[in-house]
Amino acid sequence: MSNYQEPPLLSPDQALARLKALPRPWSGDYLAMYSNWLGGIVTDPWLMSVPIDDHLVHRGDGVFEATKCLNGRIYLFERHLERLKRSATSIHLELPLTRRELTSLATAVIRAGGRRECMLRIFLSRGPGGFSTNPYECPQAGVYLVASLIHPPSEDIYELGANLGVSQVPAKSGFFAGVKSCNYLPNVLLKREAITHGWDFAICLDPDGYLAEGSTENMGLVDQDGFLLLPPPEHILEGTTAKRTVELARRLVERGELAGVARRHLQVDELKTAAEVMLFGTTLDVLPVSRIDGRPVADGKVGPVAQKLRRLILDDIANNHEMSTAVWE
Repeated sequence: MSNYQEPPLLSPDQALARLKALPRPWSGDYLAMYSNWLGGIVTDPWLMSVPIDDHLVHRGDGVFEATKCLNGRIYLFERHLERLKRSATSIHLELPLTRRELTSLATAVIRAGGRRECMLRIFLSRGPGGFSTNPYECPQAGVYLVASLIHPPSEDIYELGANLGVSQVPAKSGFFAGVKSCNYLPNVLLKREAITHGWDFAICLDPDGYLAEGSTENMGLVDQDGFLLLPPPEHILEGTTAKRTVELARRLVERGELAGVARRHLQVDELKTAAEVMLFGTTLDVLPVSRIDGRPVADGKVGPVAQKLRRLILDDIANNHEMSTAVWE
């Protein structure tokens, strides 16, 4: 016999009490959240919610950015805001706040979280207003900012290198690849495949079979001629960290430690012949790849270019205040 019991009809007080008492073992990382529907910041995870009829929830109709605050400064924040605006414009979503207002809001959320080192995520949604696909039923955009603990990879993986796999999940098409929307289903399936196969990360292929991107990472390789090569931006979401790394890599070119930096289509077979393979991302910075599906890249050791690029990024984070926004001085 079924043990199903019809659920009770809860009063507002009963519903709030149940929400507050609900176990949330996953929420220990959550520090603070701003919601324009609340009109303020909360630090209790049980209060961090989004309306069910927000088109962000049931249609993925919104855009977002994820950036990090280290030692009281948000790295590459202006560039993240630029991409947020481009993504919003691409889906005809007007920014409800000015850049200065978003910056002030971001710093307030981080301060409320009380950590000088954290992740910051900004979500702009079409807003609540119904359950259809009609964006015009939403009278006002949703604005949500969340500060949470940051979990960079352990130093072991930087010393040993990551294990990368080539995924069967197709990349997003050109237009949708370039918009950092909240529809991340392909990215979720990409990460699931990596975990299922025992890879650290997975890379998908674009519609023409060329290397594209990871679940939340860009990729690049150093060929046998000493060139740092990255895929062109047509079928990927070009990361702020990858773009900054390319800029910093020119220092290695000037010192004769790289032959050059270029973007072109990359074949899967080039992973087998590469001198080095690496990943770029907000939490990763520059992460060396030493294995492709368990098989070694070159001699299977972490390469010098990835190590040097990571040091350049870490130095940029620590010392180049023009590339970051202060939360606490």
